[in-house]
Amino acid sequence: MNKMTPGSNLRWEYMRMILPEHREMWLKYRKSMEEVNKPELDEQRWEEFERTINEAMEFGSPLEFTYWNDGHFYEVVGTCKYVNVDQKQFHLIDVDGDIHYLKFDKIVNIVLN
Repeated sequence: MNKMTPGSNLRWEYMRMILPEHREMWLKYRKSMEEVNKPELDEQRWEEFERTINEAMEFGSPLEFTYWNDGHFYEVVGTCKYVNVDQKQFHLIDVDGDIHYLKFDKIVNIVLN
């Protein structure tokens, strides 16, 4: 049955609309449902990252960094030029030549590329 068949209530069809405030809240809700919590890394995983970074810096190999930001995962492929322990961040140069600074607490995974 659709709205053009006899017996349907056409009187309320003009009220099919959504207010901008409702649409905004609906989009915000859908976005929040896609977010994930940041996984916690243990000490053994950080030791693996350290070995991987040392090997990559020694041979100049590119790395693939996966990091978490505001409920979503992102990836950066590039070479690690410097590990700043004081500021707790990695200094990366990606394949396009852009510089990225990734905080230690945002890192989820590091893999040789």
